[in-house]
Formats: sequence, structure tokens, C-alpha cells
Amino acid sequence: MARIGIAVAGIAAAALLAGCGGNGFADQSSDEIVKAAKADMGDLTSVKVSGELTSSGQQISLDLQTGTGGNCTGTIGIGDGSAELLGVDGQIWMKPDEAFWRANGGDSADQLIALVGDKWVVLPSTDQSFTQFCDVNQLLDQMLKSTDDGSTYAKKGTTTVDGDDVVKIENTDPKDGTSMGYVLTDDPHYLVKIEKTEGSDTGSVTFSAFNEKLDVQAPADSDVVDLSNVSS
Repeated sequence: MARIGIAVAGIAAAALLAGCGGNGFADQSSDEIVKAAKADMGDLTSVKVSGELTSSGQQISLDLQTGTGGNCTGTIGIGDGSAELLGVDGQIWMKPDEAFWRANGGDSADQLIALVGDKWVVLPSTDQSFTQFCDVNQLLDQMLKSTDDGSTYAKKGTTTVDGDDVVKIENTDPKDGTSMGYVLTDDPHYLVKIEKTEGSDTGSVTFSAFNEKLDVQAPADSDVVDLSNVSS
């Protein structure tokens, strides 16, 4: 099966954290707010990531809950197709729909659709395409990369996101344009939203369900197809 790569890191690489006000937090410098938000995000054991973005001209949607140790559950959309994703203790399965196979299966699309049906496809350990989506640390490292290339931060006031007070931090990356991050004023100062409207990768991503229990179970063997055992 062709390797399916998803370049999602770009949108958030430019969006770095933002800090929020309330109790004097919003009065701190933008760099202090960013530092606090990075520290609190770095302590997470699980998080839900949702949103839509464009990366290298490809439309991508995310609705995933990700934990530690290779555990995750949710859906990834690519163009008109989508795939359920499930990770348990580092083993990852996906269940693509027909549109996903048509867009990514090449000449083998019909064969894959007939073979897999509504079952899960187990991904070999050598396929790292979805690994970052099933580890909270890897995912946040990709989406919240630090940059030492001249990026600057500026506070842009306060607002609310889903009823919570946040401070807005604008991040200007000389290579990738400007983005806006929204960080909770209350402790812990989690980043709850990223927006990027210019540059090569654009879109909006939200973070929620911080440190909520992630309960995942491996599918039954009878519901799994191992494409490595299928001759092409």
C-alpha cells in the first residue's frame, strides 16, 4: 500500500502559543505569556485537536483525541475522503472511506476498496505516516514548534473562546507569515485555538478536553485487514 503522508505541521509551526490575561496574566509580556503556555501544554497527558487546514494545497480536517504511549482515536479528513484512526499502545489502525481510497490508493483503489470493505487496516510499524497523531508529545511538538529564526510575538488584546477568557498573541514568522494564538487567562494557561490566514499552510485548529481520560481498545482480529500480507 502506498505510504500516505500528511504534512500537518506547517500550520501550527507558525502559530506558537499565546498567553492570557486575568489575575494579571494578560499584563505580562508576550514572551512571558508564550513561555507559560508552552510549559502548561508540555505537561498534558491527553488533548483533543479539531479543525480544518490547508497544507501544500491539500485540504485536511482533524477531529482527534490523542494521549501518551501511542493511544488515539478520531478522524482525519483528506480532500473529499476521511479515515477513522485508532491507536492502542503504539499499534495504529485506520478505516478509510471509499473517497479516501480513491484519492490515495492510485491504481489499486478498486482492489483496496473491495478487499478492506468496512474493516480496519493495520499499519506496519515501519509506516510512520500517522504516528505523530497518536502521541500527544509528538503532536504538540509538530503543531507548536519553537522557532529561533526571528519570529516575534505581540499581544493583541483579550477576548473569549467558548466562554473562556483568553489573550490573543500574534506570531509573525519571517518565513511563514502571521498567525494568531489564543491562550487561557486562567491557570493552567492552555492554548485553545490557532488561526493562520496567510502563508503556505492556513487554517484553524482548536485544543480541548485537556487531560481527559482516553479509553481505547484494539479492534477484533476478525475486523482487521493486514495489507502487508496481500500481494500487489
